[in-house]
Amino acid sequence: MNCLHYRAAHWVQQGIFDNLQSFGEFETRVNSVVEEKDRGDIFEIFVEGFLATQSITQRVRHWVVGMIPLELRERYKLPNDGTGIDGIYETHDGTHVAYQVKYRRKSHLTFAEVAPFLGITEAFSDHVIFTNASSLSGDALVRTRWYSGEVFHDLSAGALKQIECWLKLKPLPVVRATPDPNYQLQALADIAKAFTSDDRATAVMACGTGKTLVALGQRNKPIPKLCWCLFHR
Repeated sequence: MNCLHYRAAHWVQQGIFDNLQSFGEFETRVNSVVEEKDRGDIFEIFVEGFLATQSITQRVRHWVVGMIPLELRERYKLPNDGTGIDGIYETHDGTHVAYQVKYRRKSHLTFAEVAPFLGITEAFSDHVIFTNASSLSGDALVRTRWYSGEVFHDLSAGALKQIECWLKLKPLPVVRATPDPNYQLQALADIAKAFTSDDRATAVMACGTGKTLVALGQRNKPIPKLCWCLFHR
């Protein structure tokens, strides 16, 4: 199994991650679990899948509490029992990020709930809290990064399927990008209009607005001879 959490096999077999259409549906399933510790375990397992499949985290590998190498524990002065921390992940640039996972039925995460984590991870240059809560104490916000419930609620059904497949050691589904109707489809329409009167067109688009996706969309349409589409950065 990909997941390192000691309860991963049990909860994956329970089907709690299966065929999720939204994070809200996941929360409903988790909230039906009686024990608070079990709810926390399930969310820790989910976050492992999130770290492994969602590029926004920049994670290349990670260690959960109980499996953190001695060298890292000594370098960052972590307690031997791992109290107050759920794991460490390494990013593409080699940074080690300490993280803690907090699942809550309430919307606010208090400073008292995260203070132990902030205290024992002071030696890290970066540390992160993953929570389904929608707000975090201001005293904590100035000392850490966090992924709030809003981030998880923005996950698409495709992203949730990626997490499920990773947890089950199944091939990850290909999530195909589709043009944004408010910008990229309009760009394609403008290019097509230009081709009705000219055999060349220049498309100027800012960085991060989907030049590649627009180019691929235009490639599937008839293009006049000797036409060049130039996409400037």
